[in-house]
Formats: sequence, C-alpha cells, structure tokens
Amino acid sequence: MEPLATYPLKCSVPKARVFIVFLSMVLGTVMLCLLQLKFLKPKIKDFYSFEVKDSKGRIVSLEKYRGKILQRKNLGGISGSTLSAQGVKL
Repeated sequence: MEPLATYPLKCSVPKARVFIVFLSMVLGTVMLCLLQLKFLKPKIKDFYSFEVKDSKGRIVSLEKYRGKILQRKNLGGISGSTLSAQGVKL
C-alpha cells in the first residue's frame, strides 16, 4: 500500500466569484430583514384597540372600558394576566 501523497490544494473557483456570491447573500438577507420590518409593523395604536377573552371565552374589545380605571392582575403561570374594571369613571 502506498502512502497518501499530499497534493497542493487549489481552489477551482476564483476568489472574485466567491466574494460576489457571498455579497449577494448578505444583501439579500439585509433586504429581507428590511421588508419584514416594514410590512410586519404592529397596527395597534393604543391600549384600547386590543381584544381579549373574558371568563366565558367571548372576545371583548377594551374600547368598552375607555374612561374607566382598569386594574391588571398577573396570576402567573400559564393562565397569564387578567383585567378587572373598576366602577369609577375618570
């Protein structure tokens, strides 16, 4: 069995072509990030534009509570937080 001979490593692709491919990949990634930031902006203007589920599972708009004092209770764990409305008007 013959010993393995070491051959000089040669790049079959010119360095300029590798650089162009790398640059185009970087530019493509940057463009995708910019498009994502532009089109995926949240369209929520204020707190009252949210919709939440009540204790019976119905969806309730928080616009209904505009002008009232809301108290947010964090119950922790999986259940998340709840809102309770006080009867006081501002």
